[in-house]
Amino acid sequence: MKKWIALCLALLCAGLLCACQGKPLPDGMSEDTLLQRGQEVLLELVEGDYDAVYGYLRPDVAADTSPEEIQALALRQLDGAGVYKQIDSRMATGQTSNGESYGVAVLYCKFSEDNVLARLAFDPNLCLIGLEIKKS
Repeated sequence: MKKWIALCLALLCAGLLCACQGKPLPDGMSEDTLLQRGQEVLLELVEGDYDAVYGYLRPDVAADTSPEEIQALALRQLDGAGVYKQIDSRMATGQTSNGESYGVAVLYCKFSEDNVLARLAFDPNLCLIGLEIKKS
């Protein structure tokens, strides 16, 4: 759990540092594929399929969390946002942390009551390694 929280905080800091301009993705990672995978995970999350989201995690990351922890995060962060409507905009950026390069799908989403920002980090094999969601 501590690693999961630390990774979410690292993604938040990385997102703040990269502002709105994306950095290059890791070698061999396609922006379209990254954004598509990010959208898939986001839709599973907002539909409440936390086991499916857990299934996207890389094994070492999955070992430090559970579907129930993903559910708790989603319910806490999406509380009051309302019903998911659509993705308004999206972008991809590359990041490096602790010597590991990864891609981040940044999705700006419209809900019935609030807007939500989702950042989903994927390794070059498109395994989910981090997740941050917050109302914006």
